[in-house]
Amino acid sequence: MIMTTLAQSAHDPWWRSPVVRKNAIVFVFALFLIVGTAVSRGRLVEPGNLSNILFQSSVIGVLALGEALVMLTGGIDLSIVALMVASAIFMGGAGSELQQQMSMSNALPYVGFLPAIAIAMIGAAGVGLINGLMVVVLRIPAFIATLVMALVLSGVSMLFTGGAPIYNPDAFFADLGATRIFTLPVPVYIFLVLTAVIGVLLARSKLGVVLYALGGNSRAARLSGIAVERTTVAIYTLSGLLSGLAGFLFLARTGSVAPTSGDNFLLGTIAAVVVGGVSLAGGKGSIRNAFVGVLFLATLSNFLNILLVSPHIQDAISGVVIILAIAINARLDPDA
Repeated sequence: MIMTTLAQSAHDPWWRSPVVRKNAIVFVFALFLIVGTAVSRGRLVEPGNLSNILFQSSVIGVLALGEALVMLTGGIDLSIVALMVASAIFMGGAGSELQQQMSMSNALPYVGFLPAIAIAMIGAAGVGLINGLMVVVLRIPAFIATLVMALVLSGVSMLFTGGAPIYNPDAFFADLGATRIFTLPVPVYIFLVLTAVIGVLLARSKLGVVLYALGGNSRAARLSGIAVERTTVAIYTLSGLLSGLAGFLFLARTGSVAPTSGDNFLLGTIAAVVVGGVSLAGGKGSIRNAFVGVLFLATLSNFLNILLVSPHIQDAISGVVIILAIAINARLDPDA
């Protein structure tokens, strides 16, 4: 068996080698940086621009972490952006006295700055828990369950704001977004630390083994003694918690939030995860490559802005890049 595997590996083309298959998105991203730097005459990799790319990536990056975990189990969470927005609305509206005074349409009660954050984070985890229970207990397909939750959350956000934006959240959010450590905004460090922690957990702990086994074959995972239902609910709960944290970072990045904020975030998040090589079927992919996928799409968008490309054309180019990335991943790993 070993000799057969070695013989087969020896005859595989270079682009099917384990190193290339595991690091394809890294190589593509590195090549893009080289070409983009040359075309933009160095503007793409200027320290200030790189800092801006990371800052812009922090919100979608945190959403992508939660989405990647769910997708590794073979599921999907379409409620992440609606939950992010609802969390940000509660933190900004219920945690700011100034917002209460300035807005006539805000139906949120004032509970205080820290209580608003705590309630929003706990509520976000609770929504994720409900998503998981709908999938596991009610056996509703994840696509339907989380889509319905997204619609409910969007309606609640509209109800409590009257459709008006939250323009005056507590000054802490703007201050946090403006605070830099070694030229990088604080939200970037939050994103990087979360990525590192989750990446290590998946690569070095039992959690990673469980998730990959669950996504690869849930029936086999159950027969091997893995608590499939409990693990699924826990992952959806964690995804909800990360969505709440993304709402916190969204306020720090923009200083305001509206019920319609983040309209393009969902597709961008899922695209970044898929471009990073996480399989929609579950069981394949890594947090590291999902992280690179987030940076790749954010850098591509920034590069097109530098070239003053029309937003409509940008969408078309991004769509082509996403399709190519998925096709390349499928070509490198036919079993993905």
